[in-house]
Amino acid sequence: MKKLSLLLLLAATSAAAGPFDQPYSIIATYDVPGADIHLRRVIVNRVDGENAMPDNRAVVAPGKHKVTVDLPPRRGFHLATQQTFDLETRPCVRYNVAAKLENSASQKWVPVVKSTERLGECESKFKLASNK
Repeated sequence: MKKLSLLLLLAATSAAAGPFDQPYSIIATYDVPGADIHLRRVIVNRVDGENAMPDNRAVVAPGKHKVTVDLPPRRGFHLATQQTFDLETRPCVRYNVAAKLENSASQKWVPVVKSTERLGECESKFKLASNK
């Protein structure tokens, strides 16, 4: 009976593991500076069908993901638009995503990974070599 209780306790503990208990990746909104007029800030909506965090990011295990982002309405347009794209993430890397407009007079755009950043805390915690 004690062995069964111990097994149930271990199973419950592993099931309750959080996203930061193993190497992870972060998919977040790129805060767009004003240099490129066709680059816009997006809202990270979902990753693999799961809602993103309220702070507009998603913490995921490294690997292939389906990322859904929203482009809020802007001057001259009344509706937000949404795109889903594939992204393969590496351990301990943050992916900053944005929207690249086809032109200023259109609702057409494509999601882009504008930049990536190494997550030093993650690399240290899991003793990973830098992801260059």
